[in-house]
Order: sequence, then C-alpha cells, then structure tokens
Amino acid sequence: MATLDPVDVGDHICWMAGPGEDTAGPARAFLADGELFGDLVLVLGGTGKAPRGPVSWDSLFSEVRQGTERAAREGFRALRVLADLSGLAGADTRPDVLARYELRLDALAADSGALLVCRYARAVLTPEAVDQVAGVHPQHLGRGPVGPAFRLFHVSRDRWSVSGVVDTEGAGTFRTALGELLRTAPVLHLECGDLEFMDSAGLTALAGVARGLPDRRIELHHANTTLSRSWSLLGFEHPEIPVELKP
Repeated sequence: MATLDPVDVGDHICWMAGPGEDTAGPARAFLADGELFGDLVLVLGGTGKAPRGPVSWDSLFSEVRQGTERAAREGFRALRVLADLSGLAGADTRPDVLARYELRLDALAADSGALLVCRYARAVLTPEAVDQVAGVHPQHLGRGPVGPAFRLFHVSRDRWSVSGVVDTEGAGTFRTALGELLRTAPVLHLECGDLEFMDSAGLTALAGVARGLPDRRIELHHANTTLSRSWSLLGFEHPEIPVELKP
C-alpha cells in the first residue's frame, strides 16, 4: 500500500520506515482519520506527545485490549492504534520472537476490529527480522525491499490464511511463523485459496514443522492441484507428517 488512507476496521499494517523517510506526515493523517471516522485513537510512541513506544510486548497487548474495551463501552467505531515497536524489536531481533508476538497482534486486531499499525525503524532490524515481520502482516507500507513473497494472517480461531508465493527465499520465514502457530493450536487450519505457488523448499518447511510437532495437525484447505501433486511427489504423504490437504 502507498499510504495509510485505505486502512479499515480489523486491518493490521506493517510500516517499515527507512532512514530519512517522512513518518510525521502519514502519522498525522492516520490519526486525523480517527477523528473523522469516530475511532478511539491510541498512540504508543513515535510522536512528540508519545516519543517512546511500549516498554514490553505484554504492556502493548494490555494497552490494546483495554483500548478496545473502552472503544466498545464508549460508543467509538473502533480502536485506532499507531505503535512504534522499534524499541521492542531492537531489544530482541530474533525472528521467532517477532513472529510470535506479531501473529498474536494480528489475531487480536482481527477479532476485536481494531485498526493496528505497527511501525518499525528498518535500521534496528536484521534482514531476517524485516522479512519475518513483513510476512506476518496482511499489508505493508514503506520504501525499500521487503520480502518474503507470502503473507500469513488470521481469519478466525485456529484458522489462518496464506497468500502469495512461498518459495526458497521465504521458506525459512514461513517455517518460523508456522512453528509459532502450531505450538498454540492442536489443529492448525491454513486457508490456501489465495496461495499462488509453494515450491519444494516451502513444502519441505511445512513438512518439517509438522514432523517436529507430531501431536499436532495441520490442515490445508482449498489446496490447488499443483500443490497436492507436488506434496505427493515429494513423498510427504506419510503418517509421520500430520498434514492433511483438503480441496
């Protein structure tokens, strides 16, 4: 996306700000839209009135939950959040940690109807962390290269959608995100209707996650013929790999 103007209820946006990029203008416009649409505005860092971001991931979740409750109680359309997470990410840039918390935020935004923009300073992240953060946001704003070519986002309880392309470059990011999701759900449902292609590296990542957690199960819904055929040809239709492909 080119601006934050199209952001709507339930959206979760990754804003990857590069060096020298104007962040004040888009932030002001995003917050002004809150008044226009009748949203409760919550700013967590990155502005003159709130220069510092959340002190911890737990405090971030607490603020967002309290904000959504207040928005519902006081008759606002939704909670509109601008959170600068550069400090949290800079303190711990491990991709699995970033994936874990951002996936939880995506579920929270989708379930509560909050509008959530997560802003990161690209300079504080490793290239692997940039990819991981982008891959678990449905939408992205910012200049500069950002991979991977897929997006993984929340649909409903234990149900997530994967879109785009899962290839060799994004397989590691995909595996990390799947691993974090599967640890919290006995059965993980993946909607693949918008998945364009998954190569052998992506399929191997999927099989590896499932094999590593044999007491859990992954169900792929609306898997296309190419994906199903590739899965079979690679020899992954095996009892030790608890993955089921459904048309």
